Amino acid sequence: MNLRWDNCYGDGGVWNKNFACDTNFGSERLVGSFELAQDFSQVSGLESYIDLSVQGATLPAWWSYKNFGTCRQTSLNANATVPPTSVNCIDWSQGNESGGLAAYSIGAHGPQTARIISGFAVPASALADLSAGQEYYAFTLTINHAKTLGTTACGGCDVPVCIFLSRILVATPPVVGQTSRDLSLDRGANYVGSQYVTWQNGYPINVQRICDSPASLCSRHFTSFDCVLATPTGSRGSTWGQVKSLYR
Repeated sequence: MNLRWDNCYGDGGVWNKNFACDTNFGSERLVGSFELAQDFSQVSGLESYIDLSVQGATLPAWWSYKNFGTCRQTSLNANATVPPTSVNCIDWSQGNESGGLAAYSIGAHGPQTARIISGFAVPASALADLSAGQEYYAFTLTINHAKTLGTTACGGCDVPVCIFLSRILVATPPVVGQTSRDLSLDRGANYVGSQYVTWQNGYPINVQRICDSPASLCSRHFTSFDCVLATPTGSRGSTWGQVKSLYR
């Protein structure tokens, strides 16, 4: 999996996004994509799970979305609009998908965290046959700048945030009497850092892969982590060692 600001990974999407928090207009675009190790046929949909954690004890109001009563209830949406500059990243569904933001769970893994779930599917007549090694566009999350300034402003725009694309479920139609063929992707497609981005120079620490549904044989994981303000290169070695150890 890949997660980048502005564009897909292969089209030059950026890792960190700094915003001056000086306007209520405009928006930020977060783009998810994926690659497969082998060809995979009859794909009917994608479910994407994104986990974020902020520097601090609780999630700021600026990052409180979707749920009734949150400060920026309508400032986050999920769509399937491929970035207009995409060249190397191909829409897996060829424009046939529909869906959107399914949930925004504040406190999913602690009071300073949230989980974003989105889903997109195609009709039975448009099942997709995907090829190994190709970067496929999965989704766009749009975060607008509303309520950043003024008397109704929601605080916390300037707080460092780390955002991991924890899992993409590549779904196929169920077949009676057969085991599910769905694929659960939970690792960076290009290198260990390609599945996460940062906001306001955040940096992930204490990175762990944890079973999302505790069981003796766990098939679905999420990435647990804390987020701090990025420090000089000399202090990052242990963190990269932690991340790399998850993929051995």
